[in-house]
Amino acid sequence: MRKYFYTDGVNKFGPFSKDELKSQRVTRSTKVWYYGLEKWTEMSEIIELDDITSTIPPELKPFNDSNENKIQKPERRPIEKPIPIHPKPNKSKQSRWIIGIAILVVIFFVIIKLVQKQSEANLYKEIVANSYDGDVNFDIYVEKFYRDLEFYGIFPKKPKTTIIKFSRLDQLDNTTHIHGLSLGHNDDSRIEIYINPSSWQQFSKPMRYFLMYHELAHDVLNLDDLENKPINEGKLMYPEFSTYEKKNMDDFIESFHALFEEYSTK
Repeated sequence: MRKYFYTDGVNKFGPFSKDELKSQRVTRSTKVWYYGLEKWTEMSEIIELDDITSTIPPELKPFNDSNENKIQKPERRPIEKPIPIHPKPNKSKQSRWIIGIAILVVIFFVIIKLVQKQSEANLYKEIVANSYDGDVNFDIYVEKFYRDLEFYGIFPKKPKTTIIKFSRLDQLDNTTHIHGLSLGHNDDSRIEIYINPSSWQQFSKPMRYFLMYHELAHDVLNLDDLENKPINEGKLMYPEFSTYEKKNMDDFIESFHALFEEYSTK
C-alpha cells in the first residue's frame, strides 16, 4: 500500500495511507511526496488524490484592512518602580564558598569521566576478544547503504578502515540486551560495527536491514539514537528493535528514505 508524506513548509508528517491522509489538515496546495515521486508536489497536481482535493474548499484570501481603518493604540509607557536598597552581603566569604564548591564539582566529574573511559576501554577489549568473522557478507549492506545515500545527493567521506564482525554481546555483562554496537561514531576514518550473532539468526530480513542501516547511520552519518518515545517508533534511528518484529521491507524502505531525505536538507 502506498504511503504519503506531507509538509507544512517547515515540518514533515507521515507516512499516511490515502484514507489517513484525508483526515489530516491538508489543502489543495499542500505539498505531498511518496516513494517514487521525484519531488514534493501539490496535492491538486496528483491525479490519484483528486477524490481528496475535490472535497476541500478553496482557500480564503486574507482580508487586508486599509490604513485608514486601522485603529492606533495609544503607546503605553512603562511604570518606573523605585529601586530597593538592600545591605551589601560579605562578598569575600561567598566567593570562597562558590570557588570551593566549583572545584569539588569539577574534581567529581573528572573522576567520573576517568572511570567511564576505563570502563569503556575494558568493554572494548572484551568485545574485540569475543569477535569473529562469520559467513555473512556485510559488504553487501555497506555498498547498498552508500548507493542509497548517493540517490539523495549525500556523499560522506568513505573511511580507510571498515570492520564489521560478529561478537557475542549477549555474553558480556554490559551488553546483554544489545543487538548491534557501532564504535566509529564521530570518527570519519573508520566503520567499526559488532553484531550479536544470536540476534542476527533470529531476525527477519527487514530487521537485519533495520539493524545494519541503524548502525551504519551511527558510524557514517554520525547520527544519534532517537529518544525512546512512541512518536519515534518505526523510524530508523529508534533504538528499540523489538518494535520492528512486524515490519516488512516496504516499512524499512520508507524508514530509511525518510531519514535520508531529512538528512539531505540539513
